[in-house]
Amino acid sequence: MTEAGFLDELGAILDQPGPLARGQTLGEIETFDSLGILNIMALFDTLGLEVEPSRIAEAATTDDLIGIAGAKLEA
Repeated sequence: MTEAGFLDELGAILDQPGPLARGQTLGEIETFDSLGILNIMALFDTLGLEVEPSRIAEAATTDDLIGIAGAKLEA
């Protein structure tokens, strides 16, 4: 999955009207809540990553989530 594809999926998971941008603040997204975190965990699972919910909750921006995905994403 590319970074752009990841941001598209993330936007869909968080019920945003369009794709999210790099560096976007997650705290501004109303659906970045406990259910959103569980859905993001499922997205990471599709990448073959097992991520603790607390690690996702601590993310401040979309770049933080991209960083967690790391090498699983293509440039």
